[in-house]
Amino acid sequence: MTLGQLRAHVEQQYDISAVDQKLICKGLLRNDTAMIRDLVPNESKIVVMGTPSAELASFQALNARRQIGRANNLKYRASASDVYHTRATTTDEYGFGVFKELNIAHRRQDALQMLHRLGRDEGVRQVMRKHKYNVQLLRELHPNERTILGYNRNRGEEIALRLRTDDLEGFRDYQSVRRVLMHELAHMVWDAHDDNFHKLNREHCKEVVELDWTLRGQTVGPHVEYYEPQPSDAEAVDGGSLAASGFVLGGTAPSSSDSRDTMREQTYSAYMRRAK
Repeated sequence: MTLGQLRAHVEQQYDISAVDQKLICKGLLRNDTAMIRDLVPNESKIVVMGTPSAELASFQALNARRQIGRANNLKYRASASDVYHTRATTTDEYGFGVFKELNIAHRRQDALQMLHRLGRDEGVRQVMRKHKYNVQLLRELHPNERTILGYNRNRGEEIALRLRTDDLEGFRDYQSVRRVLMHELAHMVWDAHDDNFHKLNREHCKEVVELDWTLRGQTVGPHVEYYEPQPSDAEAVDGGSLAASGFVLGGTAPSSSDSRDTMREQTYSAYMRRAK
């Protein structure tokens, strides 16, 4: 068998393209026309290095999407002037005062509609009425701003939510965004992610379904499935409510160290996988 024939066998058996293979035995083997017995001493092994074609294609597609995301994020950097607002149409005593979406031409109207949908959501409205929550501003959070899904500043002065995917090409699932909103509403009462906070967050996630009268006649009651937020998810969502300075209440200023950023990114990624 020649080295070239071995490459063909590896490609067929393991889906690693022959041109992407590295065959090593006391150095890189290059001569595909040479017989293997002449290249490899007795009882020696050939090490094959390479990536299966399907896995490589998946990586290349992911990398291409990241490149699009980088270009979009450079194009649409968030700033104070990038946010537009509309006032809520509801006359409820409790709810949201103003909605603000990012000034991003791509599907900007869809972002505003999602914010208004949250404001009209009967389950959300009932939760806010029951707990007497009044939020001055509900706005879209730019993916560049933080590796979090949302935050609540000063117990209702402002709630920001991640609506878009990292590459700004699409939108996150509505139910996932609403779960984050329930989390942020729990910060209307409790700042730290302690037992009191987690208990209230669980109540919100149950009430947003139970109190929604539009679900009557559907599968509600003892058979309804509620989202059960896990305490370990809390840091990935927002890291705690924010004071006016942007620091976490009851703690220290956020660290800019690579290790903390990496840990937050890993926690966030794990949360996103569980939320799918």
